[in-house]
Amino acid sequence: MAFQKIDNESINSITSALDFFQIPPTNVTVTSSKVFEILPSNPLTDTPYHFKIHSSQNYIDLSKCYLFTELRIRKENENGHLVNLGATDNVATIQLIGQTFINNMKININGREIFNSNSMYAYKSYLSYELSYSQGAKSSHLNASGYYFDSGVSLESGEGYEARKRLFSSSKTAQFITKLDADIFNQPLYLINQCEVDIEILPNDAKFVLIAPPVLGIAQPTRYYFEVVNCKLYIKKMDLMDGLALDIARKLDIKPARYAIRKTMMKPLFISQGRYEFNANLFMDQIPRRITLGLVANSDYVGNFGRSPFNFQHFNVREISIIANGRSYPQAPYDFDYINGKYVRAFNDMNDAI
Repeated sequence: MAFQKIDNESINSITSALDFFQIPPTNVTVTSSKVFEILPSNPLTDTPYHFKIHSSQNYIDLSKCYLFTELRIRKENENGHLVNLGATDNVATIQLIGQTFINNMKININGREIFNSNSMYAYKSYLSYELSYSQGAKSSHLNASGYYFDSGVSLESGEGYEARKRLFSSSKTAQFITKLDADIFNQPLYLINQCEVDIEILPNDAKFVLIAPPVLGIAQPTRYYFEVVNCKLYIKKMDLMDGLALDIARKLDIKPARYAIRKTMMKPLFISQGRYEFNANLFMDQIPRRITLGLVANSDYVGNFGRSPFNFQHFNVREISIIANGRSYPQAPYDFDYINGKYVRAFNDMNDAI
């Protein structure tokens, strides 16, 4: 039976269900892979934590590097001694504690700094996970990172808060494992061999990572402490075929390896009380492809036992726009009316951007 094409310029195609004569390709690049456990080079009682990945003949799969932590919450009794939590203690960690316990992360490769979160690592990770993963992921495998989805708005109560609270009841230790959320680790290329990697992790204070909601509006008098009991780094190293490894080494003698990295920058800005207009220079060197802006109270940002640092609020903002090279983005500035629920344009643009 002959068929007439609607458009003669359309090329012919065959369904893959009839592709009987092709077999799947065979990977001839990697001979083996191994996962190594890296311990910090300093005691956990001393911060920041330092991890060193020594140079070797192996390539490193950066997308498969994980940080393992074991955490605990304790409290101070009337004698000033640290004791375990009791049944009546109402305290839990903030969301995504496997990531957000980190205040700052620095990464150096062969002595050159390639990443510095500028003490904003917790906010970077929280925004990345909150805006990138589906509700199904947040309710399942992200539990390993300390994320527990809550359908409510409050971060100081609800199902998610109670789930995180149960993890640490009676000062039990809870384990978490999560990917390193740095730019170099968010791309698919292997790190070439003979590279020495130094990772420095500075944890947040207890008043930032712990939530102890006030009772009847009165702050809890108990002083709580957040402890890192264990911290390890798991990295995946690859052994290449000898011929391929030699070929790559010869090419590296001629030109350097290039990694296409999407750079992420975080910058905190302080808006003083009583101001009705605020202007700031965000970036001076390059125009970013996307800007994510969030507003939190200063007391939440610096750390407050009674509230989560991720209590983003609108503060009755009326208009927002960004100017780059004399051009305004968006072309028509956002005009908000949060009290009457009029912010759908910004909500739609946020979902388009991510």
